[in-house]
Amino acid sequence: MKTLSKTVRLSRLGTLVVATFVLTGAAGRAMAAPSTQEAGPLDDAQIADRVLAFNRAEVQTADAVKRKLSTPPVWQLAQRMTVDDSAVDRQLGSLAGAGQQSGGDGQAAGADLSSLSGDALENAYVDREIQTHQTMLNALDGQLIPSAKSEDLRRRLNDVRAQTAAQLEEAQRVQHTLKVNELLAQPPDPVGTL
Repeated sequence: MKTLSKTVRLSRLGTLVVATFVLTGAAGRAMAAPSTQEAGPLDDAQIADRVLAFNRAEVQTADAVKRKLSTPPVWQLAQRMTVDDSAVDRQLGSLAGAGQQSGGDGQAAGADLSSLSGDALENAYVDREIQTHQTMLNALDGQLIPSAKSEDLRRRLNDVRAQTAAQLEEAQRVQHTLKVNELLAQPPDPVGTL
């Protein structure tokens, strides 16, 4: 019985690892735009475009998964992404280039979660949020904020950085909660059974 219980847990873990691996690749593709170095320095409109592309992808992904989420902390995280990132869109929209007035390429980020449901979806979504926010923080610190020429844009990017860091912390708390709940839901191994 003890071996069967461990096998079931390993099977669950394997499913989660595969889902996370698939999602990680997708998140990397979705985040390539904000962190990819272009030839030559970025101008302020290009910087705003990158931040807006990230935020729009976050809103689209959150909107796509919210109706399928059943755990309150995960739903609240998705709701926060929708509200916070929509506000950034309004703040930076006037600084973006003409190409950003369309919806951007955020649809691809949400499509990779479309085949998942239940715990697998919730875990994959939270893992995605952690990875994309870490990547965005690296892009903000390493390229976008230092490249900003306008003081107004630099100030707004610092606000976006603070918001992104807060969202990352919330996603990490939700991930911890999910892991604790998963451990608590598992039946205890009977002690002394053969």
